[in-house]
Amino acid sequence: MSDNFSNEAITLGTYIAQKRQATGLSQRELAKDIQISHSTISRIEKDDGISPDNATLRALANRLNLDYNFLLALNKSIDDEPEIRVIQRAAKKMNPEQKQKMLNILKASFDDLFEEDKNAE
Repeated sequence: MSDNFSNEAITLGTYIAQKRQATGLSQRELAKDIQISHSTISRIEKDDGISPDNATLRALANRLNLDYNFLLALNKSIDDEPEIRVIQRAAKKMNPEQKQKMLNILKASFDDLFEEDKNAE
């Protein structure tokens, strides 16, 4: 992929929203074009606990001229654990300072789980 993203992991929803906006489509227009509900597009873009099926991913890829396999990989990267989704949703609402604070708390609480990151620094 030639897309340049920051060090933060891109989510399926964020990626689709960015690409939809780049094409000038509204959520409603995209939903109509691929024959799903507007609320489904909205929930996908918000990463709101919805994991689109393969047919929807293929329709999104075709309509937005995206790599289907990349969308599939992003979709599979969504963790099925509800606790992780809660953390992901909270992180999306945080400013950079809040994200750093959360990371510091996690590292302090679970130091042994962050050994690989320490070695890379």
